[in-house]
Amino acid sequence: MWNPPERSWIIIALLLLALLVRILTALPLQVPGYMDAYYYYVGATSLYRGLGFNDPFIWNYLDDPQGIPYPSHLYWMPLSSILAYFSFLLFGESFGAAQVPFILLSALLPLIAYAVAYQVARSQRHAVCAALFAVFSGFYLPFWVTTDNFAPFAVFGSLCLAVAGVGLRDGRARWFALAGALAGLSHLTRADGPLLLVAVYIAFLLSARRQAGTRFPHLASCFLLPVTCYLLVMAPWFARNFLVIGAPLSPAGTTTLWLTTYDDLYSFGKELNWHTYLAWGWDNILRAKLHAAWINLQRLWAEDLMIFLLPFAAVGMWRLRRRVEFWPALIYLPLLYVAMTFVFTEPGYRGGLFHSSVALLPFLYAVAMEGLDVFIAWGAKLRRTWDVPQARRVFSIGLVTLAVLLSVLLYAGRVWSGGQEVPPWNYQQQIYPRLSAWLRENMSSEAVVLVGSPPTFYYFSELPCLAVPNGDVETLLTVARRYGGNILVLDRNRPLPLAGLYAGEVSDPRIELRSTLQDDYLGPIKIYELRP
Repeated sequence: MWNPPERSWIIIALLLLALLVRILTALPLQVPGYMDAYYYYVGATSLYRGLGFNDPFIWNYLDDPQGIPYPSHLYWMPLSSILAYFSFLLFGESFGAAQVPFILLSALLPLIAYAVAYQVARSQRHAVCAALFAVFSGFYLPFWVTTDNFAPFAVFGSLCLAVAGVGLRDGRARWFALAGALAGLSHLTRADGPLLLVAVYIAFLLSARRQAGTRFPHLASCFLLPVTCYLLVMAPWFARNFLVIGAPLSPAGTTTLWLTTYDDLYSFGKELNWHTYLAWGWDNILRAKLHAAWINLQRLWAEDLMIFLLPFAAVGMWRLRRRVEFWPALIYLPLLYVAMTFVFTEPGYRGGLFHSSVALLPFLYAVAMEGLDVFIAWGAKLRRTWDVPQARRVFSIGLVTLAVLLSVLLYAGRVWSGGQEVPPWNYQQQIYPRLSAWLRENMSSEAVVLVGSPPTFYYFSELPCLAVPNGDVETLLTVARRYGGNILVLDRNRPLPLAGLYAGEVSDPRIELRSTLQDDYLGPIKIYELRP
């Protein structure tokens, strides 16, 4: 497919290096680390314990859940939980076991980057440097090896774009069939996976128009196979959803189109549609879109291009704009940016772009190396004494060194140091067992707890729980009545409408403060008993 060089030992060495780095970065992680990763882990434990695709908690109210347990993976997709479940079957139930498939998958990403970069320039230096960028990858380093969708979406998404590009180059229908199947696996990983299929079709139509049919002797097959194979992969999940909710996908995902603030993701009984969105006012809508546009540009610059790769990637992308095999990736980039900025605005800049842009990393690293050579060629014109081959080697080593140093510093900061808004990776492990122990000693065994992050709380306590709704006291008590909640836990990240209750400025006879636990990051953890 990629006509790799005969020196296959380099590919083996890169794979071993990637596995070593992934294992070394996985070992310090004792817990999934944040809400999304806890959710997928708990989903895997439910499968392993024979509970099926059901959540023992409710973490949002967008699709009007009926109670606990509730069908799982309606907002987030199931593949990450399925991968962890398969690992449990082999190694038993533990977070370490759950990490194994994500370690293995993410170790393949450098090889994809190697193949993509080698295809561009037939340069061993380009390929090795792109692979090394993918091994370390800056902000992403700790996220590859936890129970989230970064690793599977990066692998399936980038392969989808890559094989579609090969199909555009040689016109063989089998590549489009494979791209469709990979788009299906990507959709099973993330709800925005169909954007990959859209990018493939746009690239296909542009290429077919450009070639006037000469490149695609089997035009109809090339056109029909991607969506057919995509549907074959997705059909079992669509069928499951039809059985449990009467639709192929939950309406909760499209409801996020109309969020005016990210906290509305946790609202209860609040009408969210285009009427309420337009009623927010065009000035607020425009301000939100511009804010998201600026944040997402920064995210692409810092997270995907590790800051220093931006000028090289921009020049390399322009240089390769006519290479048809790069078109799916070059189309996916603006398509994703537009979707995460102007469509799914609130969830997009709060993490959607960070997650989904991993499918672009092999291509960004490849074009960055192309751009580096362009810059060196420009420099050689200004300084005639330059030894161009030596300059290429020196600058390539310099960029890889920067990637390693930046990645190590970011990993250390995220895992061990934390920050004002983000705690060290394992830090929550210190408070949730204490909270769970207090609840078991002082409250009924049938308690249903309202808490900020139900997946995180359930991971440590295995108690049924609900998300604290983003609403006032009456909304809180309405949720408690409907779902049987009788314990409320608030920390400094409480919903804004409950700030007065948390600060003690608002009291209600139906809400009794029972205890306060202290935590350096979350502040006072206040435990209330509810009598709705």
